[in-house]
This record gives sequence, structure tokens and C-alpha cells, in this order.
Amino acid sequence: MLNWGVIGPGGIANQFATALASSVQGKLYGVASRNLARAEAFAQQYRATVAYGDYESLIADPNIDVIYIATPHSHHFPIARACLQAGKHLLMEKPLTVNAQQTEVLVSLSAQHKCVFQEAMWSRFMPCFEQLKEWIEQQEIGELEYINSQIGFAFSHLKNHRLTDPALAGGALLDLGVYSVSLSQYLLAEYPTRVQAVAKLSADGVDQNTMVNLTYPSGVISQFTCTMAAECSNIMSIHGKEGYICVPAYFWNGRQAQLYQNEKLIRTVDFPHPVNGFEYQIESTMESILLGRRCDPRMNHADSINVMQTLDVIRQQITLNYPECIESLD
Repeated sequence: MLNWGVIGPGGIANQFATALASSVQGKLYGVASRNLARAEAFAQQYRATVAYGDYESLIADPNIDVIYIATPHSHHFPIARACLQAGKHLLMEKPLTVNAQQTEVLVSLSAQHKCVFQEAMWSRFMPCFEQLKEWIEQQEIGELEYINSQIGFAFSHLKNHRLTDPALAGGALLDLGVYSVSLSQYLLAEYPTRVQAVAKLSADGVDQNTMVNLTYPSGVISQFTCTMAAECSNIMSIHGKEGYICVPAYFWNGRQAQLYQNEKLIRTVDFPHPVNGFEYQIESTMESILLGRRCDPRMNHADSINVMQTLDVIRQQITLNYPECIESLD
């Protein structure tokens, strides 16, 4: 039995804790928040043993084997660095950090301290995307030409929301666009060689609408839009010379895949999650711990670094900058 700790008991951590409760291999042991009352309420709801009003105490707890970090991504790097330096295994929400340099440091610490360091890009662990990859490799849609995806919601009007705050590394790209970047990379098994991006920034300086073309060595283009200012389809489609694949909204949930050939729907496959979809990455992380590997091959460190490098290039092109203290390695 592996004891888990949670740092940052916000909305997404509730989904994590719900999925972990179904595991026979791991259990929630501790919760940490800068607000002790919040940590205690979360611990009571999910039957954790201990609650802490600071992160350091949870990291130092010898009873905790592996930690799930679900704070705003602006805070990921310093917390993850402290965890790895303490010898704790990690599952950390996407995006891992706010730039590639920070991710590279954490990958190095993972190797140095022999800890699992796993990016929680939950879609990559789902059977749906394994099926997509299989259809592509079997050329069910013929020679691949391009991938198209939209992801976003109209909530840029919200006040005091983390996504509207540059001090919390807000904006659509890092929180939403990362799915399109990472899943395209996974399906194609290659890294983009050309990036073209345009965006509309808010008055606060975060990206509201970002549109990107990624060109890969094979010649395939992945085109995506991420937005926090408009309603959109939230669909991913993969197009070949003889057909296409559609992943309906919300595509990153991986609940269904539709295969079209010669303009006709020939197959629909549903992928109901045993719990809520978080269970796949949780079990994978514990498997990595038991096998002594640093991460799962489906979301490996080289891929995590390249995703961040791609996001860095996009940010440079759209002049999306965050406060220096967030970007630094200090």
C-alpha cells in the first residue's frame, strides 16, 4: 500500500481523491493547504489521516510515499523541487511548469534522487487515445494529413480567477492549449519543427484566444485554437487521405472515438471510465514506483520537456510573459 499526499486541495484535487478512493494499491494519507481549515475539510471528506496548514510539513512526513500537486501551475516548480529533493515521488498536474528550463531541472532532480516524476496529462493514459494511435498506425484513415482541435470556454469575464491573473501564469495556452500540443505529439510520435502562433491578449496581459499551427517532420500539421473568451466545439479531429477520426466534446476526456471512411461513419467506440478518468494516471504512477522507472513511457520526460519547449516558442511569438519571479529557477 502506497500512501499519497495532496498539495493544493482545490477543484481538480477532488477528482483525484475520488479516483484514488477506488484504488486497492494506494490511499490518501495526508493533505496540505496554506489554509489549515481547508486542508482539514478535504481530509475529512476523503478520510485522510493527517492535514497540514503548510506544504513543508507534508513533504517532511515520513509516512507519505508519493505526492499529487494540484496548485496553480505558477507554483508547481518550487513545490515539486522541494518534494523531489526530499525523495518523494510525484504526480503533478499539467502543465508541469511555466517554462522548459524549469521542467528540465525537475527531470534532473528526479534522476538524481531516484524518484518518479510524472506529468498528470490524464488523456495520454486513457484507452481512447491508445485506440486513436492504433487506427492511425494501421492507416485506417490512410496517409495522415492534419489534426484539428478546439478547446475552451467563455470565462475570461470572471474576476479574481486564476486564469485571468498573469501572477498565476494565467491564460488559455498553458491551461487548455497544452492538451492540443501534448496529444498531437503523442499521436504523431514526433516533435514539431515549425510553430506559427497568433493571439489576442487581455488588458491584464494573458492570452484570451490563441491560434497555432504546428508542423511536424512528417509534414503533418496540427492546428488548434484555445480560448477563455469564447464558446467552441471542444472537438478533436484527425484527417487522412481516406477518412478521418472524430473525438467529440470534451475530447480530452477520451470518452468516445468515431472512425469515418469515405465520408461515412463506420465505427463508434465508447470508453466509459471506471471512475472519472483520473484512475489511469494514478495507477500508472504507482506502477512506475514499483517498477523503479522514472515515468510512464506514454508521458515520458522527453515528451514533457518538448511540450514545454513548444509552449515557450508559442508564448514568445504571442508576447505572453509572466512575472520574473514565476519564470525564475531561484
